[in-house]
Amino acid sequence: MKRLLSISLIVLILSTAFSLNAQSKKVTQKKKAQISLDSLVFKKLTNRFEVGYNNPSQYGTNFSTTYFNGIKVGLTTECPIMNNLSLLSGVLYNFVYSDKLQVYASSTYVYYSTSGHFIDIPLQLAYTYPVSNTLKFSGFAGPVLNIGISQKKSTFSTVPGISTVFNDLSYTSDLNRLDLQLGLGLGVQWKQYQLKGGYDFGLLNINRLTTGNMYQRGWYISLSVTL
Repeated sequence: MKRLLSISLIVLILSTAFSLNAQSKKVTQKKKAQISLDSLVFKKLTNRFEVGYNNPSQYGTNFSTTYFNGIKVGLTTECPIMNNLSLLSGVLYNFVYSDKLQVYASSTYVYYSTSGHFIDIPLQLAYTYPVSNTLKFSGFAGPVLNIGISQKKSTFSTVPGISTVFNDLSYTSDLNRLDLQLGLGLGVQWKQYQLKGGYDFGLLNINRLTTGNMYQRGWYISLSVTL
């Protein structure tokens, strides 16, 4: 009887050990497969450093159009979907500046100066047409999330009735921080360098006051290098 129990115990221990070993191998193989898949997806990503010039504007009812000049710099990534289609995204910082002079009678004038900091997050579809191994043309379109960080405006006036003021525009009382834009553009790539231009059209009213609607739009051109 004791011998039978001993044999049964040994069989139970061995079967448990084999079962645990098999489960451990399955977990290890699953982790390896996941790592391999993650590595494969990561290798397919095309990451670029981008810098360029942008020329946005703010316009609307009861507002004179303000044209900005600025720089755009950041990182973008492109993930292939199927055939020559890919998903384009990234994070781009924008600094813009505008100065405007309005001259009135008797040599009086009003000088406006505005600066702003913004973040662009595109989520667009891109199509690439390869001409050769080193030359490619592309087009892209889709939404862009524009996030306002800060915007300052100063007014210096020599006109009676128009005050000289310096405003740090608030994103809680003056402006809406988020703007959904629709963007599209074209690009050309030679080896690891890409030159592209685009236009973004704001869809949302960013003015929080009751003085009228204000929208954003503008074009840009940039140069990027594949990392």
